[in-house]
Amino acid sequence: MSTSKSTGIFLDSSVILNAIVETELTEFADKVFEQFPLITSETVIDESVYVIIRKLFTEMGVKNRFDIKIKLQTPEGKEIIEEAIEIVMEFIERRRVAIVRDADIYLTLATMKKYSLLPHDAKIIATMFQNGIKELATFDRDFKVVQGIVLLPKEYWERRED
Repeated sequence: MSTSKSTGIFLDSSVILNAIVETELTEFADKVFEQFPLITSETVIDESVYVIIRKLFTEMGVKNRFDIKIKLQTPEGKEIIEEAIEIVMEFIERRRVAIVRDADIYLTLATMKKYSLLPHDAKIIATMFQNGIKELATFDRDFKVVQGIVLLPKEYWERRED
């Protein structure tokens, strides 16, 4: 894990997940992974693993998050945790994505207030600022309010006018 100042493209979980799971956005996500350097954070890894856990349980017919919490304590649940971690981390390693530490909580809280973002989105932006990163690969329009960053993939954002 790197904590040094970096330039590159910061990956949001929306891009990582659409590259891992085939969707209508996969083609856009795949184009991001043709560029380097690619950087993400602890929070994005956390979000990605969580979504994959939910997906794996949904495939088994368990959709309620409270039922998932109960199932996580079973041997089957422990296997799903292992599988989700493996899926995400192998993808990150295979694509040579650097992982940086999350931003300081005070910078995150100030970012929340400044841009009216939810905590994880603010933490992503604060982490980018803390590491000198100006480009964010995301499909989340909540980041459009942040001044001073470039949203990627360009082809995706050029088609969106909302």
